Amino acid sequence: MTTRQSRASRPEGCICVNCGDTVEGRANTRHRGPDIAWFAHCHPCAALVAEQVQPLGLLPGGGVDVYQCRSCGSLRVCRTGWRTRCHICLDERSAGLSLAAGARLLARLPDEPGLADRVRRFAGLADPEPVSIRAAAEFQAAIALGEELDRRRRDGWADLAGDVHGLPWYGERQAPFSHGTWGLHLRCDSWQRLRDRSCAQCPPEPEDRTFAALRDTPYLLYLVRHRGLLKFGVGGASRVRQHLRAGAQLVEVVEGRHADVIEAEAVLKRQKRAAGEPLRWWRTRRMPESFGAGTEVVRNGVRIRLGDYLRDGIDVTSRFTSAPGTTRDNAR
Repeated sequence: MTTRQSRASRPEGCICVNCGDTVEGRANTRHRGPDIAWFAHCHPCAALVAEQVQPLGLLPGGGVDVYQCRSCGSLRVCRTGWRTRCHICLDERSAGLSLAAGARLLARLPDEPGLADRVRRFAGLADPEPVSIRAAAEFQAAIALGEELDRRRRDGWADLAGDVHGLPWYGERQAPFSHGTWGLHLRCDSWQRLRDRSCAQCPPEPEDRTFAALRDTPYLLYLVRHRGLLKFGVGGASRVRQHLRAGAQLVEVVEGRHADVIEAEAVLKRQKRAAGEPLRWWRTRRMPESFGAGTEVVRNGVRIRLGDYLRDGIDVTSRFTSAPGTTRDNAR
C-alpha cells in the first residue's frame, strides 16, 4: 500500500519590503504583487514604481540590461523581463523597516555636524531645514551603492552599473545575489561584465587594477574641462592623467578619505540630475573617449568648486600641473 504524497504547501505569508504590509501567496498573484529587485512587494507599492526606471538597451546578448532611474539618474542592472527599481530612491509608501537605515543615520546627525551637512547637501536642503528620514535613508543607500561599485572600479572603465541586493531599503548589501556589475571599456567601447581585471576583447594592460574600497585610503575627486564641458569624477592619479592625455584641461583635484570622496561624488551626481539640463548631442559628440557616456559631464557654465563638496580634503592640483606641458584652467 502506498501513501499519497501531499501537495506542496502554499508559501507562507511575508511582508512587502517597501511598506511592511503583509502579502500572501506567490509573486504576482491576487494577494501579492510582483517581486521587484529581489524582494516581495504589495500591489500598491509595485504599481507606484512600475515606471520608475527605464531600460537603456546597452548590454549585449539581451539577457540583462541596464536600467536608469527617471528621478536621480542612477543605474541598475537587471535580467530582461524581471522587475527592478532604483538603488537609491524610495517613495511615499516607504515605511517601517525600509526606513530603519535612515533612522539610524538621523540619530547620528546631532553629534556629527559634518555628516549632517553632507546629508543636507545631498537632499538639497538649507542649513536650518530638518532632514527627513526618507532623505537620510536615500543618502545611506547612495553611499552604499558608491562603495559597492568602487570595489569594481578600475582604470580604463566608465559608467559602472551593478545590482546590490538590499538597496534601497537596508542601506547595505543583504545577500550576494546579483545580476553582476557591468562597465564600459573605453579602449574598445564595449559593455562587459566585470568578472576579472582584464577586458575580454582587448589585450591586457599593465595599468589595469581593481580599486580597494578602504574607507580611510586617500582618493581623488577631480574636475577637468574640455571645450564647453566639465567632467567631475573620482579615481587615482592615473585616471586624472588619462583625461589630460585625451586633451582635457585640469581645473581642480582634491584628495580626501575614500569614503568622503564617494559621498561627494554622490552629491554632485544628484545635483546634476536635479538641474535637469541635458547636454546637446553636438556637445557630447566631441567629448574625449575618457569622458565615457557623459554621466558626470555638465555644461561649462555650471559652477563647481570641489572644496565645497570635500571640505576636509586637500587641494593637490599642483601634483598634476608641475609636469611639463600641463596647464591648469583657472576659470571656474
